[in-house]
Order: sequence, then structure tokens, then C-alpha cells
Amino acid sequence: MDNHSMIKNTMIYEHIKDYLPVIPILELKKGEYLFRAERKTGNLFYIFDGLIKVENISYNGKKLIVDILDADNFVGPISSIHNADFQCSGVAETNAKVLVLKKSLMDELMQNDEFLVMFYQKTSKRVYVMYKNILARSLFGENEILAHYILKHSSGDIFKYKSIYNICENLGISRRGIYNILYRFEESGCIEKLDSGYRIMDRAYLENVADQMIKYMKNSEDEA
Repeated sequence: MDNHSMIKNTMIYEHIKDYLPVIPILELKKGEYLFRAERKTGNLFYIFDGLIKVENISYNGKKLIVDILDADNFVGPISSIHNADFQCSGVAETNAKVLVLKKSLMDELMQNDEFLVMFYQKTSKRVYVMYKNILARSLFGENEILAHYILKHSSGDIFKYKSIYNICENLGISRRGIYNILYRFEESGCIEKLDSGYRIMDRAYLENVADQMIKYMKNSEDEA
């Protein structure tokens, strides 16, 4: 599908179609940064293909994954709308394509009530999802969180992952913690190590470990 067709399928299209000739399009390779915390431009972006990961790195080097956004979402220093700066950066989780919404254009679009409603609906929903995920990390133990992650990201009975580091990054659990929990799961017989992941041998065991988190996440989704 060409760029125009993909853009036409987004919720923002009707609001920006007259501006498309002057809106830049950026095409990013996986791992390429879309924006960085230390470089202030005032621009926002609209994803129409691929995934963008938003991350925050603390003064001592600890990385927190704030959100991972897919197509048909705003991304960028959105906190600046509220005169805040959360020091986040955005990096392509996959190859991605985005529209560059310059500050002057955003100022003009925000004068339109229909656009304003769409903008705040989309961004407030993302804030809700981020809050839900951060709250889950406080409410549940690391074994519950990892069991839920394995179940959610398995295909059939196969759980594949890019790297242990990637799991640590997404769940906020240390590398040692991940290895220890996986070892205990292996010892219990509920998973079996493969060359590129794990085979789930006892799904009921993992579902029992993650039971309260599964219910919490389902209830949260029902309320959204």
C-alpha cells in the first residue's frame, strides 16, 4: 500500500488532507530515533505505519519504556502541550513512517473543535494505558508479571523473544530476576527451553500464577 492510501485510512486524514502537500513524511529504519529528549523542536508526529517506542532514560542510566505506539497515533513531546517536559525520546521499534506535524500547523489544527476532541481522545487513552501498565508493576510480583507476559506474547504454545534485555526493558525487571523466574518455571515443568525461546508445557500453571494479573488487565480493558 502506498503512503497516501495508508494516510487516508487514519483518523487524522480528514483534518489534514488539505495540508498534505506541505506536511513532511519521515521514513525510519528500525532502531532509528524519531526524536530525542535533549533536542527540542516543538514538533509532534503522527504514525501511519510501523511502531514507535517511547522511552525515558534517568540521570543514572536506567531506561523506562513509557509506551509503544502503533499506526494511527500521535507521538512526540506531547507533554509540551501542558507546558511540561518528561524528557522522553522516540525510537522506531520497527521500520516506520510518520507525518511531521510542525508546531505552526498543530496550533492551527487545535483551533478546530473536531480535531481537538480527536487529539485528546487519542492521547488520553494512551495515558490511561500507560497508567494501567505502571500500576500493574506495583500491584503484582515479578513472577506474575513474567507469567502474564509469556502467555500474552506466545503464539500457540511457543514463546519467542528478541533478547532477555528486551524483556527486562519492557517489564522493568532485572536480568537476574528474569533468569531466576525462567529457571523456576523450567524446574516446575511449565516451560521448556528452545533454541529461540520457550515451549509452554503447562499453560494452566502459568495461568494460575498470573491469575490475578489476567483479571486485572481484563477488567481494565473492559473499563477503557
